[in-house]
Amino acid sequence: MKAKSLLIGFLTGTVVAGAATLLSTPSSGKDLRTRIKTNTDEIKTTIDELKVKMQNIKDDTMEASQISKETVKTFISDVQVVIENWKREIEPNKNELLKNVQEIENSLKELEAAAPTSKN
Repeated sequence: MKAKSLLIGFLTGTVVAGAATLLSTPSSGKDLRTRIKTNTDEIKTTIDELKVKMQNIKDDTMEASQISKETVKTFISDVQVVIENWKREIEPNKNELLKNVQEIENSLKELEAAAPTSKN
């Protein structure tokens, strides 16, 4: 959107400046018509060149966007693989930790049962 506004502003400025220059320069009618025709052709050429450049920019942007999408998809896929690998790697430790917690709970129960209860 900004590029389109910039292009419209540039073209409007070019046309206005060209017209002001042609109309404010003293010359004969024939010379003026020749200059207008020459400048019109130059403006058309400039507009055509700008259209080609804008299309190239659009194409490059679309290509960059597609590459970015593919890169993000690849990154997400890689992260998912890393997470799955990490889950598999911690699984044996997880089971070991759960086993240790269970043993600690059992030891606490035994200590509670063995400790004398005091009544005040």
